[in-house]
Amino acid sequence: MKHINKLFLKGLIVVLPVTVTIYVLVLVATKAETVFGGFIKNILGSELYVPGLGILLTFMAILGVGILVSNFITGRIINWAMEKFENFPLIKAIYKPLKDLMSLFASGSENNMKKVVFVNFEHLGFKCIGLVTREEFSDLPLNSVEEDKIAVYIPMSYMLGGFTAIVDKKNVQELDIPVDKAFKLAITGWIKAEKNREFRM
Repeated sequence: MKHINKLFLKGLIVVLPVTVTIYVLVLVATKAETVFGGFIKNILGSELYVPGLGILLTFMAILGVGILVSNFITGRIINWAMEKFENFPLIKAIYKPLKDLMSLFASGSENNMKKVVFVNFEHLGFKCIGLVTREEFSDLPLNSVEEDKIAVYIPMSYMLGGFTAIVDKKNVQELDIPVDKAFKLAITGWIKAEKNREFRM
């Protein structure tokens, strides 16, 4: 029985992540097909409609927005419209945090959240990996945050959220690793690291 449990666990380790990944992808694709597929079917008619056009339209629409944002003229117009859009109270509370979260992973984004660090909680006897979210607090009331303090977001393992700590710069050690690798290490509880590769500190 012990041997069967061991084999089952090994199989589960392989099957579960694959199943969850496929489920999420299928769920997103199904929603895209439902929303945009019906729209295309109304335009082309049921005879000309091919299943999957909704997904294709979603991909093309997102790609098109990316192209427009990258253009100097249309990018300025879209940014202006987004600034107006996010000024609505209820929308601002939802849209702004999601926008900041997505910009965390955007390649080429010029924000401090690209900086991966170790935060040393020396008095507690441990340190955590985190992401610098800001290094200045000029928008806050005067003297609310002391000088030489920075904000670091520390993700928790297995997608259980995270917390932001205001710490001294001297207690932070910068790591030369990508943000996605830092998240992978934090989320998986540092269970597995890539072989034959060292982190530069």
